[in-house]
Amino acid sequence: MMGGDAIRGAVERYFGIKLAFQNCHSVGVFHPNRLDSAAYQDFISIKSQILNQTPELVDC
Repeated sequence: MMGGDAIRGAVERYFGIKLAFQNCHSVGVFHPNRLDSAAYQDFISIKSQILNQTPELVDC
C-alpha cells in the first residue's frame, strides 16, 4: 500500500490522515493540517531517513 500512490492516497483520504515512510520498516501517520510541524518535517528529512537505516534492514 505504501509504495502505490493511488492506494495510499485513497487510504489517506478515507481516514483523513497523511502517511509518510522513511523506508519499509518505519511509517508515520500525521494530521494533514500539521504537515508544517517539526515532527513531520523531521520524520521526512533526509537526515532522519539515513539515521533510520540499519544494516539488517537496508534491503527491505
